[in-house]
Amino acid sequence: MDERILRRHFNAYGEIKHVVVYFSKAIAFVTFVDPSKAQIALQQQQHIILGRRVEVRPAKPKVEIGKRKIFVGGLPRSITNEEFKGYFEKFGSIVDAVVIHDKETKRSRGFGFVTYEAEESANLVLRTNFHLLNNKRVEVKKVTPRQEMVPSGFEFPPYYYDPYYQTYFYVVWVPIPGFY
Repeated sequence: MDERILRRHFNAYGEIKHVVVYFSKAIAFVTFVDPSKAQIALQQQQHIILGRRVEVRPAKPKVEIGKRKIFVGGLPRSITNEEFKGYFEKFGSIVDAVVIHDKETKRSRGFGFVTYEAEESANLVLRTNFHLLNNKRVEVKKVTPRQEMVPSGFEFPPYYYDPYYQTYFYVVWVPIPGFY
């Protein structure tokens, strides 16, 4: 599956601005000129490309989380998302808290992430390297955002404002069949 095939498929929903394919990750981003056309494509129950069903999702905006996100390692395997979030809420208002689970076994992988609304809340947690959570010592660290490679000429996040068109562009995430 390449850019040409994706462009042809999604042009049926509206004019396409960009198509970026990441073969190594088996995903692609499709940017529509008109945001309402992206919404129409997302509402479609099923997308069949080259005889295969593909899942289409909205791309999440790349929001700079900076110093508001922390890594928590050494979690007890039995911890629930509610217990995890409940412990870290005492340091400040949380935007997101997630315990990472194995996709196959559904068991905790022993680590998670917490994103706070304010940088001060994350700093408060980070004052102590270790915390006691469900009678287990867990380690907290500042998250360093991963830098992703973007092909030259496509230096844009999955959701951005284009001053030329004076509109927001939405990007649709498409897994590429055959790369699993």
